[in-house]
Amino acid sequence: MRLDIQDFLADAFARCLNRCMLAVLPPHRHDWGHALIAEQYIITNRRERLTWAAGGLIMSFNELIHRIFNDRLTWAAGLAFGIVSALVDLHSSTRWPYILLLCTSALTLASWQPRWAWRWIFPLGLSLPIVVVVTNNWGPYSIDRFDVFYGLAPAALGTLTGLALRSLSNWLRHKPASH
Repeated sequence: MRLDIQDFLADAFARCLNRCMLAVLPPHRHDWGHALIAEQYIITNRRERLTWAAGGLIMSFNELIHRIFNDRLTWAAGLAFGIVSALVDLHSSTRWPYILLLCTSALTLASWQPRWAWRWIFPLGLSLPIVVVVTNNWGPYSIDRFDVFYGLAPAALGTLTGLALRSLSNWLRHKPASH
């Protein structure tokens, strides 16, 4: 009886790992994921089957991370834009220059590299907290330290605007000819 419960739990956990793996994989790699899952049914040892399922998930996450971070030039530009914006914010009497710099930087990055544009929000919006912690210059944020994260909102707004402008531009260029 105990062995049946362990087998049931191991199979349920392997199925959960397999679902996670398929969710992480891009559509063109789903056949590979299904083949990996099919090979698991040949494995009779419960621990080896779980290891196989966990290995598939790990490989899928490695591929996802590689796809997200493979554009190093854009990531470097995002970090540079974010750091410059953060330094401007720390030396400005108002937050508007920071907000405008973040919005235009995010708009630029989202227009430049629109694939998975949500990722450009993070190097821009999180640069201020990083600069503040590294330099230990809290400036206007010394009273309410959580305020350093407000840059995520203008970065998200700029990213969405950049995507909308890119979509509008594509739509206008590919507008069907009238007969």
